Amino acid sequence: MDNSILLTPLLVVDLFSRFAAVGVLFSLLLNICHRAEPKIALSYGFLVVCCIAYLLLTAPIANHHYGWLRPPLLLLTDLTPLVLLNLYWLHTRSKLILSAVPRLVQLFVIVWLLWVSYFFLFEVGRGIYHDLHHVLGLSILVYTLIDAIRGFEDDLVERRRRLRLIMITAISFYMVILTLVELSQSNLKDYWLFSLGNAITALLVSIYFTWGYIQTSKGVSTKSPSAPNNSSAAQEATHIEDNPLVTVLSETMNRGFYTQNGLSINQLASELKVPAHQMRKIINSEMGFDNFTQFVNSYRIPAVREALSDPNRARESILTIALEAGFNSIAPFNRAFKQQMSMTPREYRDRFQK
Repeated sequence: MDNSILLTPLLVVDLFSRFAAVGVLFSLLLNICHRAEPKIALSYGFLVVCCIAYLLLTAPIANHHYGWLRPPLLLLTDLTPLVLLNLYWLHTRSKLILSAVPRLVQLFVIVWLLWVSYFFLFEVGRGIYHDLHHVLGLSILVYTLIDAIRGFEDDLVERRRRLRLIMITAISFYMVILTLVELSQSNLKDYWLFSLGNAITALLVSIYFTWGYIQTSKGVSTKSPSAPNNSSAAQEATHIEDNPLVTVLSETMNRGFYTQNGLSINQLASELKVPAHQMRKIINSEMGFDNFTQFVNSYRIPAVREALSDPNRARESILTIALEAGFNSIAPFNRAFKQQMSMTPREYRDRFQK
């Protein structure tokens, strides 16, 4: 077996770009560990390590040159979709994805991770399970993509909206590249132009995100914000009351504008004749809502509660009342009601039945 590597000028540029990207990613990792809280630093750390593994594994070098290093690189590369989903979930739901699933699912994921580790580290990723794992990884990416698209318009937090947009762009691009690689009759990974473009793109993207993170984190305090004193709270309340847009918005919703089925923030912004981005900012920063559905339900649920407690409407179906309040179907209504009231609509109505 030939263990020599012919270092052509193009290969030198390719390897230089990859190792430069690895260095930049390590600097990003150090900055995150220094500035971010532990669970965020750990989540980002796993993603950075997976990206580094991908860069090293896809270098235009024969597999036998990697030796013992290839199995762990292969494992980390294949875990990238799961790590990406966890980081996305952390930013959009403010918690780790494992904490959001039942204990039985947590146990299944742990056993699955142990099996994956054994398969890649000791079986070197050989066999049909590798293809099945690719399908699972692709399914995770598709789920993340769909969730990012579905939640984009509803999200009122601009930083999370940017994250969703990045996820949509990055995952879509990755899936296109993955399709080209899998459908290619030749080994596209070893084609010099594809490999070099991959390396240079990775370097530029790494620099962009590292520089952006450093700039945005300058002057951001790592300490928990202290509780506002009475004077600052009073000033904030006065500011909200003095904002004419907040007043007009509240009046519009109290008139029953929330009862429109499928109400969107664009429709509400059009009604008030203001840009949608300004409407999102007002609802988020001045009224304290993270997403538009949460804001609308703050009007719909009280209206439903009033109807359910009215003895004159005791014979009306709960579905009819929910639809009148603006809900499209019974399932989202039941979830929203139980989340806000800690009981089902039926249980709430039964409290007023004699």
